[in-house]
Amino acid sequence: MRSSNIPDAKLINLFLDMLAAEQGAGDNTLDAYRRDLSDFSEFLAPTGQGFAGVETQGLRDYLADLDGRGFKSSSVARRLSAMRHLFRFLLNERIRSDDPAAILSGPKRGQALPKVLSISEVDRLLARAKALTGAPDASARYPRSIVSWRAPRH
Repeated sequence: MRSSNIPDAKLINLFLDMLAAEQGAGDNTLDAYRRDLSDFSEFLAPTGQGFAGVETQGLRDYLADLDGRGFKSSSVARRLSAMRHLFRFLLNERIRSDDPAAILSGPKRGQALPKVLSISEVDRLLARAKALTGAPDASARYPRSIVSWRAPRH
């Protein structure tokens, strides 16, 4: 099956068939892969390249294009993951002799900010501390505990 003339649509279908058969991928997963890889194929089309012949720079150009279109880093990371899986498949099937996605790194993901307590939540916290300690002003008695307390992450 060694040919760089295989249309991208056929390669996408072969790849999705493998995901469904060998990895038990569900419909939503397959739809997401199809959307992501079809978008990549449409990006490559004006250059005359396809999956079987694109080089690493073509992948970098696509990732830059996604950034330019305002995609969030999580969406870019998901699309890069789809491309990595596809190119690993093409290498394993000997459709390609290399993996142009192997050296790419994903976008940096920002860390979520800690939850900030509202004024009413702080008031309830202080009232609860006062009730538990019986102190007239719990915030004066335990200021360090209250300040260093962090809200649980959900």
